[in-house]
Amino acid sequence: MSRSTRLLGFVALGLGAVGIVAVLWAEPARASNVAAGLGEDRELAVPTWLTLLTGGAAVGASAMLAALVTDRQFVETIHEWTVPLPAVGTTTALSSRTIAIGAAAGNLLGLAALAAVVVVGLEGPAMPTANLAVVLTFVGVRALLPMIAVLVVNPWPAIDPFRTIARCVIGVGARVRACGRVRRDERTEEDGRTGRKAADGSGWGLLEYPTRISSWPAVLGLGTLVWLELVLPVTSDPGTLALVVVGYGVVTVAGALLFSPAAWFRHADPLAALFRLYGTIAPIQRRDDQVSSRHRDGQVPTRHQGGQVSTRHQGGRFRLVVPGARLRDSGVVTDSSEVAFVVLVVWELTFNGFIVTRPGRRTIETVVTTGVSAPVAYLLVLAGGFGLALAFYRLAARASRRTAPTYLSKRVLARRFAPSLLAIAAGYHVAHYVAFVVSLTPASLAALSNPLAPPVNPTTLVVPDWLGTVEIGALIAGHILAIWTAHAIAYDCFPGRLQAIRSQYPFVVVMVCYTAISLWLLTLPATDPVYVTG
Repeated sequence: MSRSTRLLGFVALGLGAVGIVAVLWAEPARASNVAAGLGEDRELAVPTWLTLLTGGAAVGASAMLAALVTDRQFVETIHEWTVPLPAVGTTTALSSRTIAIGAAAGNLLGLAALAAVVVVGLEGPAMPTANLAVVLTFVGVRALLPMIAVLVVNPWPAIDPFRTIARCVIGVGARVRACGRVRRDERTEEDGRTGRKAADGSGWGLLEYPTRISSWPAVLGLGTLVWLELVLPVTSDPGTLALVVVGYGVVTVAGALLFSPAAWFRHADPLAALFRLYGTIAPIQRRDDQVSSRHRDGQVPTRHQGGQVSTRHQGGRFRLVVPGARLRDSGVVTDSSEVAFVVLVVWELTFNGFIVTRPGRRTIETVVTTGVSAPVAYLLVLAGGFGLALAFYRLAARASRRTAPTYLSKRVLARRFAPSLLAIAAGYHVAHYVAFVVSLTPASLAALSNPLAPPVNPTTLVVPDWLGTVEIGALIAGHILAIWTAHAIAYDCFPGRLQAIRSQYPFVVVMVCYTAISLWLLTLPATDPVYVTG
């Protein structure tokens, strides 16, 4: 074992020990999803052996991947493994018709859900757990759909109601303009990202999207949604939630009509960006989301093995891949704004876990004592923590250039290694919300069965203690996948084995710190956020 590998192991060991001490210092915990405004406190006893196993797994993954997995061909094989899922239907026409029917069903489902949120939110019962609007928004969109995007396939493009509305408006306008002058199959729209022509209205817009702002609107939008979730009573007042959803829809549809759906939903819409990034982890990938060759930084792509051409574009529309395999692709995160979005995804989960703990309450109370209002205090903590997390990550990118000298800039390194953080965010999301979804399943079904007159006292499940093992296991899995992804990316970016190993030192530090903090927050006693009702 080389000196560099031993050094990496010692660094990971030290950070893992910090995480273990933090967990052992915490008493048997009360974990909850109070940040979402619906969950109830529950006891989560974390056994010592499981805590030690968590720290040991993090350390072992960090050290062993650097020490043992140095075969580029093996890494390539793992990430290039794919099985085409068969197309539905025996003919191309039948398959296309089935896909069109499925897409239409998804669109209708999304529109029905949006209508239910607005109508039931304004006219339905006042109890949050009995109101379908609250259930669909927080149990469905906030908690469950991201899990599906991570564990199965990204469902959001098929059911996004705002995308459907924008395309329908564009389609109607195009038909009116083209009536009697242009055939339907001659109408094309420009794709806002690639410059290709599309026939679904996705690229038509009144203005060209300003490339200089990139995805910063999505960063601002996600931060705003996280903040509004806290300072507005959206989980306790369904009427307020309905108005917020309408406002979000107006802004989203207007932006899509102004700059084209393709550009807006690729760069500016926070929900679309969130689901797109989470969807890169899923084991089922759409064929259009995968490229036939990986554009590596400074290296020639390798896609042909044994003289055979990759069969990535053969078979049906979907493909089965190793979970997280797409995180290695250079097109997942394309610029600094998307790096910031990824860091914000990790931070917002940490923030929501932090503010419902006693240290979080004390932090907010301390800020309020300076004379600012509670909403401003939450905004300052949210923005300040995000700034620190982003600075910490950028510092790691700068340090990576020193540990592994390279011609690649720190911005390129930050962009290339950013997808590895998505694995940590996905693991923390599952850990944070799995008990929340399970406990509210009966209430959700009751609200779905009778939206305007659900049971007065909706049933909630008592979550078993063993689910705590699932939560911590999700954190472990997320960390291990993050380490593996960083390892694979390093071998894409650096020609030498030792250089690739050394480049990971700073990012391993960042990832182990994030995981240790997430695990620590998961085991702290939880309470309601202070000064807010929503």
